Amino acid sequence: MAQMGFDGLFFSRLDYQDKETRLNTSTMEMVWEASESLGSSSDLFTSVLYNHYSYPTGFCVDVNCDDDPIIDNPDSPDYNLETKVQQFISFVKEQAKSFTTDHIIVTMGQDFNYQDASMNYKNIDKLIRNVNALQTNGSDVNVMYSTPSCYLKAIHDANRTWTTKTDDFFPYGSDAHSYWTGYFTSRPTHKGFERMANNFLQVSPTMSDMYGHGVLGVF
Repeated sequence: MAQMGFDGLFFSRLDYQDKETRLNTSTMEMVWEASESLGSSSDLFTSVLYNHYSYPTGFCVDVNCDDDPIIDNPDSPDYNLETKVQQFISFVKEQAKSFTTDHIIVTMGQDFNYQDASMNYKNIDKLIRNVNALQTNGSDVNVMYSTPSCYLKAIHDANRTWTTKTDDFFPYGSDAHSYWTGYFTSRPTHKGFERMANNFLQVSPTMSDMYGHGVLGVF
């Protein structure tokens, strides 16, 4: 990936014991020396996501979620602004203990979410505005929308020395009795047919564009 021009890798699926160790030793970020034969040209900054790619607990407000949205109308009986803001600040301060710079990534998503994007962004906008407003009272938490590229630049500017990793992240166990080895090795014939068919699927449009629909016929 480094040779393809990527500046960093973000992922979440590593063995639960490895992740627990990294959380406790503040080594969630590292330089992955991915290939002994390629040397430093394959080295890649790698960051393990703290909370999978999920919302912080209590902040999932999509149509499939059960968490309460931020209610910032003080006249509402469901008003919960201060509670939500403090809950979020507690979450990020706990997360920050496992990282070594002043910058952290707070993921806001999950599988099949953002079916109602406006609901999500309305809630996140309220969260950002009200968390940052506490800076006038001495809070050191600043929240903003960001991108992986912006985060990588901030990490680079921090000028830290990182631990390294030379092997891969397999086998992957999500808990003591759940290993994902079969995810890659089960049903090999079916997966082989699928890969072969996908090759034809990807090649066909290219050939059609190169030589014209009338020459090659229907694929």
